[in-house]
Amino acid sequence: MDDHHRPSAAATTTAVVPSRPTYNGGGGGREDCWSEGASSALIDAWGDRYLELSRGNLRQKDWKDVAGAVNARQDSHGRPRKTDVQCKNRIDTLKKKYKIEKVKLGPSSWPFFSRLDQLVGPSASASAKKPQQAPAKPHAAVTFTLKPNPNPNPYSAGSSSGSSRDHRMEDDEDDDDEDEEDLVGVGEDVRGRGEGGAGVFGELARAIVRFGEIYERVESAKQQQMVEMERQRMEFAKELEYQRMHMFVEAQLELEKMKRPRYSSSAGKK
Repeated sequence: MDDHHRPSAAATTTAVVPSRPTYNGGGGGREDCWSEGASSALIDAWGDRYLELSRGNLRQKDWKDVAGAVNARQDSHGRPRKTDVQCKNRIDTLKKKYKIEKVKLGPSSWPFFSRLDQLVGPSASASAKKPQQAPAKPHAAVTFTLKPNPNPNPYSAGSSSGSSRDHRMEDDEDDDDEDEEDLVGVGEDVRGRGEGGAGVFGELARAIVRFGEIYERVESAKQQQMVEMERQRMEFAKELEYQRMHMFVEAQLELEKMKRPRYSSSAGKK
């Protein structure tokens, strides 16, 4: 066959393009598959959800959301995807690593130490347990109500007699007394509301007084109980001593009775 009919090597060679390996995200995964960037994204996603749950345990749905956030970063960098199980195992490993770094002397050079310390460290636990201070109760508005004087001008000039003028003066004095009583009542109400408006401090003072009374009663009951127990102990000791002496005397009498027949029998033989 002629050379121009022979197929060239380039025409007969089939180009083989290597396919990109497919990563399977199943299983627990290997720890060496986690890069520093992936671990950082995992801590961010897990930490946000951890704080939303008041530092509680994440459920499976939460772990899937965390894995979704991590995979968004993995896809953008062309890295293998992670499952929720892999994310959970990685967080457990990071926690163990944090505990090891925590007990070391000196500052830690581990890049994730400070972030995990804020999330799971002792300072984070203390801040989570710190109760929030209750807001102070607003003071109630106080309204003063004064009775209008029915006789605004009791001394007006006119043809009224002295007796009617005196009568009006007595009525005015009665009205003034009633107004003063109303003002006193309002003042007491204001003081009462003011004491209640003191809010936390007033309640705290009353609680301390009640606690003192209860503590005093408990201490008094304890003292009485101790006195009663001491009295019973002394009576028991006295009764025990009496029984011991009684048994000792009876034993002596029995010994004497046992000795007397011997003496009498020996005397008869002589």
